[in-house]
Amino acid sequence: MPWRARPAWPALALLLVLVLAVAGLRYLTLGFTAWTLDERREARIAQGALVLPAIEMRNQAGKPARLFGARREQGAQLYLVDFIYTRCLSVCRALGSEFEQLQGRIRADGMDGRIGLVSLSFDPARDDTASLAAYAREHHARLPDWQVAAPVAEPAMQALLRDADVIAISDGLGGFAHNGGVHVTDANGRVLAVYALADYRQAYDFARRHLP
Repeated sequence: MPWRARPAWPALALLLVLVLAVAGLRYLTLGFTAWTLDERREARIAQGALVLPAIEMRNQAGKPARLFGARREQGAQLYLVDFIYTRCLSVCRALGSEFEQLQGRIRADGMDGRIGLVSLSFDPARDDTASLAAYAREHHARLPDWQVAAPVAEPAMQALLRDADVIAISDGLGGFAHNGGVHVTDANGRVLAVYALADYRQAYDFARRHLP
């Protein structure tokens, strides 16, 4: 039987997969410089590349609003933003208590209208206006200083979570496993810093130092 050359396509396909894998890893690690989510986020913040996209939302009063971006509604100069879902009994309740304290401090310091608070739900399908209002009442959130809101379109929220490097994974029991933190952003959505749950006071102090 005469010898026949084997088709080269399996080797070429494998090579293509390897090239794509390396390219993907390079992208995710910002050129092989950031190997953890925190390192990636800090590197993007330092580059000015961590920006929350404009998003249409509804707040605890059921009123539409637009956050971030060039066509945003007029509001504060800087924001402290956290990500929640209203049925959460752990991290989200702690964040609510922290924002309640910050709301009082913002008013006491005369920062009303300059530093705003935003609690964004990543579960808009179940966080209707009544649920947002109940969370707001529990933590005494007052408009316009503190907006408890959910996006109008869920795909927009998923895009925002990806851009913010926020992880929210369904636990299969109706809840979510998610990372908590306080994002300090400017009015256009550019993230200036991210603080851990326990460091919310430092987040506020950072915002005051960086007011335009």
